[in-house]
Amino acid sequence: MATQNATVRDLVGRKLGRYEVLAQLASGGMATVYVARAQGVAGFERLVAIKVLHPHLAHDDEFISMFLDEARLAARIRHPNVVPTLDISDSSGDGYFLVMEYIEGDHFGGLLREAAKAGKRLPPGVSLRIVIDALEGLNAAHNLKDGDGHPLTIVHRDISPHNILLGSDGVARITDFGVAKAEVRLSSTRDGQFKGKLSYMAPEQASSGHADQRSDLFSMGIVLWESLTARRLFRADNNGELLNRVLNGVIPKPSEVDPSLEPLDLVMAKALDRDPDRRYQSAAEFIDALEEAGAGLIATGQSGIANSRHVTKSVREWLGAKIDAEHLRIKASIDSLGKSEMTSPDNKLPRPIEASGLTPSEIRPLRLSPEDATMGAKPSSVRTGDHAPVEATPPKERSKTPLYAGLGVLALLLLAGGGAWAAGLFGGGAADAPPAIEAPPPVAATVEVDEPTPPVLVAEDEADTDVVEAPDEEAHDMDEVAGSVETAANSGSIAARRRRRERAAVEAASAASASAASTGSAASTSPGSTGSTATTERRGREDDDMILSNPYRN
Repeated sequence: MATQNATVRDLVGRKLGRYEVLAQLASGGMATVYVARAQGVAGFERLVAIKVLHPHLAHDDEFISMFLDEARLAARIRHPNVVPTLDISDSSGDGYFLVMEYIEGDHFGGLLREAAKAGKRLPPGVSLRIVIDALEGLNAAHNLKDGDGHPLTIVHRDISPHNILLGSDGVARITDFGVAKAEVRLSSTRDGQFKGKLSYMAPEQASSGHADQRSDLFSMGIVLWESLTARRLFRADNNGELLNRVLNGVIPKPSEVDPSLEPLDLVMAKALDRDPDRRYQSAAEFIDALEEAGAGLIATGQSGIANSRHVTKSVREWLGAKIDAEHLRIKASIDSLGKSEMTSPDNKLPRPIEASGLTPSEIRPLRLSPEDATMGAKPSSVRTGDHAPVEATPPKERSKTPLYAGLGVLALLLLAGGGAWAAGLFGGGAADAPPAIEAPPPVAATVEVDEPTPPVLVAEDEADTDVVEAPDEEAHDMDEVAGSVETAANSGSIAARRRRRERAAVEAASAASASAASTGSAASTSPGSTGSTATTERRGREDDDMILSNPYRN
């Protein structure tokens, strides 16, 4: 005992990585188990159990391999009846340590010991529930497969009451896969080397060191027999005598200790058969047999298999004082080391983003220019007929010079057309109705999608095509404009004809004015003169009709 104490370190108050050690829970042949707390932001705190190798084993390659195997195997098993393995790490000077979920309670051996001290036995239903829970976790380990679906053939090899943890929630959990055998282990057992506790070994494991999953079921049968009878099945003063009893000793029926346990005799006889082929071949088969035996207990007037609430009651009855003392030690350690604060000293919650301005995903936010940040959309394109789309451009400051030039040209054309019409009126003596003139071919227009602006007619002599800006009030206005125009392929020839007509109208108007002045406001009545006046009038009205062909006019 003195040698063992010399090899155990006191890590209380130290930090292993991000875990702060609070109190020691237990110490075994390979490692010491502590309760620690993992801390985070905003007062986050979680209690965990940390398993640390003893100093004289912390740098031994064989034990390190066994330790890593335990972590890797246990982390693969996800089952409520297996103690979860959360993390594995190492620290300078202390070697590797295993982080597991902290189970508030004690192992099954502690519960049996406390009840035996009081001269009591656990109710058979409570013992059945604890063993069935442990078998459920063992079944999950036995059936574990790798990522490719191949069985790992895990054998625990150290099933005992000390490796079945009982929580205050009434749930039993398998733990300590440190000596487990599997296909993926880093370490291997040498010839003649035993792993496990001899008093809970199957005969084939004790005699040759060979063990398979049925060996675990024999060990679980020993645990159940002892919990039902409150006695040790294999016990001796030395290992030689103990080995002889395991291999050849008589195994009493449970009913020989307590006749009320007779419904369990057949189950225990099969579970503790020394021939592996005559035992239960799987943990699931063992569970089914125990559930049937539980129904037999009810038939004899006893309670059947207990539930977790009954187990919790037994845990509190026999382990309550130890659990409360452990609480006080943990609380005292937290008080001495300091509690985690819910907020920072200035009463502000911590923020996930530092002053770097980066988003949590380390992606800088998109910053739009004022031109792009309009209505949350980028400029779109408008397609006119079958022609290529015209990319809409952001709104720009427009000069008023083209507007004034357009108005001047419009006034000139109106004067020219009006003069020709007046010459025809005075020359003909009567105002004839304007002849019907065919509408000129529609002119292709390009619509710009900009900020809402009033419609503007661009001067005809400043571009080859007419450009009409449509107000952005409703979507059907754009459709109406697009439907009222055709392609712009012939826009060049239309503009050329229009300019020729304008020049002809100006020349006709000048000739008419000169003729009217020479005759003293009297128009010529000759046939030729009348034809010239009619032609001028038709051209002027045609030009006027071309100018006033704005689709927005009534």
